[in-house]
Amino acid sequence: MGFWDRLFGRKAPAPQPAVSARVENPVRTVDPREYLLKQVENLLRAEPKVEKVERHPDSYGLQFTRDGRQGSVFLDNLFADTRDVPPEARTQLIQRFLRSLWQDGPDSLPWEEVRRRLLPVLRSSTFGMSQLAQLESDRELVGRRTLPFLRELVVVDLPESAMFVQRRHLREWGADEEAAFAAAHDNLAGLPLDGVELYDRAPSPIWSVDSGDTYETSRLLHPGFLASFAGRVEGRPIAILPERSTVFIAGDANPATVARLCESGEREYEAASRRLTPALYTVDDAGRVVPYVRPGNDALAQRVRLAHVRLALSEYAAQKESLDKLHEATHVDVFVANLSAVARKKDERPVTWCIWSRDVDTLLPRSDVVAMNPGNQDVFMVPWEDVERLAPGCITPVPESWPPRHRTHSWPAPDVLARLSAARVELEDYVGP
Repeated sequence: MGFWDRLFGRKAPAPQPAVSARVENPVRTVDPREYLLKQVENLLRAEPKVEKVERHPDSYGLQFTRDGRQGSVFLDNLFADTRDVPPEARTQLIQRFLRSLWQDGPDSLPWEEVRRRLLPVLRSSTFGMSQLAQLESDRELVGRRTLPFLRELVVVDLPESAMFVQRRHLREWGADEEAAFAAAHDNLAGLPLDGVELYDRAPSPIWSVDSGDTYETSRLLHPGFLASFAGRVEGRPIAILPERSTVFIAGDANPATVARLCESGEREYEAASRRLTPALYTVDDAGRVVPYVRPGNDALAQRVRLAHVRLALSEYAAQKESLDKLHEATHVDVFVANLSAVARKKDERPVTWCIWSRDVDTLLPRSDVVAMNPGNQDVFMVPWEDVERLAPGCITPVPESWPPRHRTHSWPAPDVLARLSAARVELEDYVGP
């Protein structure tokens, strides 16, 4: 078993039985993604008002013209939602999906009407980034940073679907972001708290939120919602939200309960088609939702930390993929560095790191330590905080980047590099801020 398998708990694959080289009566297999694409394409062509349908050149989806207006539909989520359902139910889901394309969108609604339909939703920090190179700036989603590696977006809750608010919509409504978020949170406060039920009593009380309106995770954005469980759980309230409509809440006093939430968060996050985060969250003294960090260095504390690291690795990898495509399309020559992680041998604590190489224009992810690569000397590790403190003029934050990145502007001068070298750490000795 390799190092990364050990770090992420993957088991080595079981040996497979030998298969005879001779195959009789081979069965022709159909690519399920291609099957869905063709099914949607046929249904689109059957729509009387649709004049043209063609495959999207860069994504898994279709481009179409309806009533003289061009549009695009991307099918990754639809495929994930329909791949395990019976054929009849799959057709119904596809038809509902297509009906949502034809319903009146936010563009056609006046502000006084649309403001009553706005709601906040939680999404991953990189949600929507894959289309960055193809979108005009006024089609950027209206959002703000909430928790690490997550964003709060605004949707218009329509009968067949929820449509994300774009900057062009605000301009058409004559509203600003502050007004949109204020209206969304006013409406969120008015949602019923149906579906909050005791899920299990052992090893200590665990509650589920299953309101059936797809806004389960949005409720964590309501001030005081998670904190209100303080009298119903043992210890400080903690929550998992591995996918968009799944929330479990318990307390952190019982280690077995915390371990169970960790296991559920990891499993559901990996299996979900619309995954959100494998990490645990709690509330601070003011009642605000914050990442849960368990004190100590025992196995459970490391497992809690690892869930946050897994989210960081996933989001930075998705961000890098999107930025690389954007830079290629816009002819920008900058290296987008990977975020990596290792586990300390003595206690399995995960430590994140990135590499900064001399004379390479780089976008660095925020990591625990930075591997300084002078080129003609040994690579050495420096805590991120010391890099910012000792070489402030060499890297600067990229304001629009989320997850956060810093751009390198110049390699540290010899005296600065010497001070950085004096602050070097070994990964086994790194303790963090």
